Amino acid sequence: MLKRVPVREITLGMYVHAIDGPWLAQPFWRSRFLLTSLDQIAMLRRSNVKAVMIDLDRCVGSARPVHPGRVRRVQVQNDIVRREADLTAAKHVTDDARAFMKAVFDGASNGARLETGPLDGVVRSITDALERNRPMLLGMMRLKTRDSYTYFHSVAVGTLMINFARELGLAADDVRLMGLGGLFHDIGKIRIAKDVLNKPGRLTPAEWDEMRRHPEIGHALLQAGDVPSTALDVCLHHHEKVDGSGYPFGLVGDDISLAARMGAICDVYDALTSERAYKDASSPVAAVAAMASWSGHFDPALLFVFMKSICVFPVGMLIRLRSGHLAMMRDNGRRTSRARLTVFYDIADQRLLPPYEVYLSDIDTSATILDVPDPLHYGLANWAEVKEQLLEGHDPSIGSGARPKLG
Repeated sequence: MLKRVPVREITLGMYVHAIDGPWLAQPFWRSRFLLTSLDQIAMLRRSNVKAVMIDLDRCVGSARPVHPGRVRRVQVQNDIVRREADLTAAKHVTDDARAFMKAVFDGASNGARLETGPLDGVVRSITDALERNRPMLLGMMRLKTRDSYTYFHSVAVGTLMINFARELGLAADDVRLMGLGGLFHDIGKIRIAKDVLNKPGRLTPAEWDEMRRHPEIGHALLQAGDVPSTALDVCLHHHEKVDGSGYPFGLVGDDISLAARMGAICDVYDALTSERAYKDASSPVAAVAAMASWSGHFDPALLFVFMKSICVFPVGMLIRLRSGHLAMMRDNGRRTSRARLTVFYDIADQRLLPPYEVYLSDIDTSATILDVPDPLHYGLANWAEVKEQLLEGHDPSIGSGARPKLG
């Protein structure tokens, strides 16, 4: 059911079905969206829009309508209401961004000039959703079908790039540029034959040669438009590898820009975790484990930061914690879906400890997890043996030790 609401009366949780007024008067790139931030309300009130049409059935939280004469007696806990709103907001962001990118790709196929202005709204929307609930949005990005892959892959890579850039602590404008690079990175595939793109079997040499043309095709398309150099760079070089075995130019190491090295990681991760005509989707843990095993493919330091940004690590990886302890990543276990690590070593005392588990959801991984250390540097010459015991659930500690505080 729709209801016209004056802009001065709108509140968080209302679902805007339409802007009551000229399209150019409204400040948003989407016509339908959930009001999830005070900034959105402020923008509407500063605009020339006088009223909006609210879809009462799609409002959430306290904005959800009640039947006339019925007294609201139940107060929903804040965290439950927020989660419901976060889930709805994440779904709208992904659906709207996918539809928008489809329009961009279709327009480019028909000869439209590519410009970044309209996409800035998409980047802001994704950035806001990541700020609101990062795990929720990243999880939503993995929900794609074979038919929706082309456009959703661009949205997913753009989202991963924004999230990655934020983990690296890049400036806001650089975060924006990385997001645009992800959204545009595969634009060249609009000129690749569909039977090659979606072929379920192995490509022939001729088909592979055609597929490898998409970075240069996309670069040419972007050059003809109004697109920043960072997005051009990601498009052209996201298939380069640090050992020089990539394409189209076989660049090595630091000859590949930071943006392109980030793009390579995000592109492959999303491809691995997506279902395609020729393969099933890998789990996030299996994907990062495979990527970590490909020596010379990615910048290893950047790959680890990417893992931190999505809070996914290979099982068995050795981790150094800010608390001065070493830990090992574990699988999720049989009774929980929460990722965990096992703390087992005190660096200062150089001794094994009775192992104990910490769930990643209970800590700030960005601040708590520092790096992947060399076990020999900490006197763990028998790391392989210790790792095997930890994976089997045994206690490799010698003697007893007080359980240190993680922090």
